[in-house]
Amino acid sequence: MNILYIGELYQGSTCLMRMNALKSLGHNLKCIDILPGNSSLNKILDRINYRLDYRFDFENLNNKILKEIKNQYFDIIWIDKGKRVFPQTLKKIKSLNSSIKIVHINPDDPFGKFKTGWKTFIKAIPFYDIHFVAREVNVPEYKQLGAKIVYLYDRSFDPEIHKPIELTKEEKKKYGCNVGFIGSWAVDREKSIAFLIDNGIEVTVWGNDWQKGKHWNKIKKYWRGPSLKGIDYAKAINGMEIALHFLRKENRDEQDSRTFEIPACGTFMLAERTRKHEEFFEDGKEAVFFDNNTDLLEKVIYYLQHPEERIKIGKNGWQRSLRSGYCHSERLKKLLQLII
Repeated sequence: MNILYIGELYQGSTCLMRMNALKSLGHNLKCIDILPGNSSLNKILDRINYRLDYRFDFENLNNKILKEIKNQYFDIIWIDKGKRVFPQTLKKIKSLNSSIKIVHINPDDPFGKFKTGWKTFIKAIPFYDIHFVAREVNVPEYKQLGAKIVYLYDRSFDPEIHKPIELTKEEKKKYGCNVGFIGSWAVDREKSIAFLIDNGIEVTVWGNDWQKGKHWNKIKKYWRGPSLKGIDYAKAINGMEIALHFLRKENRDEQDSRTFEIPACGTFMLAERTRKHEEFFEDGKEAVFFDNNTDLLEKVIYYLQHPEERIKIGKNGWQRSLRSGYCHSERLKKLLQLII
């Protein structure tokens, strides 16, 4: 199929990974990166536009989309986090080609705590043919705002990046740790990590905004830098004996990309217990789930003291990821079947 693919195509983004997965399935893609240029002016304008919920189109994105529609036939317009795509653009697309399917996929939560930047998209919800959302609570929220069809989809991993990696001596020094976490600061994450540190567990952290937390003075000696992307992210996971996985409660998540990326690396995952996590991996055999900070501490101590059991669970999680088709291409095959 001919697909016009629109999204944030920076290196390490899951949007770029999904784009590559669609190409690997044999589809013809024309791609438009919705992110602004790298100049200081572009970045300043984009920050202003974000605060204004992308009311303006400084990058002329919407005209670029319409130009592609006029110049080439597409079966599907695939938009990933279309914060900058105007409702009138979607209406114009349909007037140019009524048979084209306009699809939106959104790994984020436009109705969660972080509402800034979503108003333009929310106004456009009724003009998409199909929405794919990553959390069950979003399904009725989209429908209440006029969405025609809303499907729940599960997150996934990139087998070209998220895989067991034999680290060099230098990489082991850079990434190696007993217990680690990669992710941005959030209140509950900080509380859990501070609790572990208070109880003698050193937790290595990579991620943004940790300096704003009330426990920063406690955590900063274990902080190794901002969030990692791509192969550096995968190497860091491979360097952990235990990879902690805290969901972002502000986004009302029951799963996210790390749910699959950590096991795909063959690393032991210790994650928050959710219904979806228990659906994807068997607790105690393919991953381990915790219920509260006390439970988390007890399981960290236990699995640090039982390396053979920990390594076996990590291997089982890797095998489950491959066997159950948790990679991007397998997930996307199912979504395409729903579209056509």
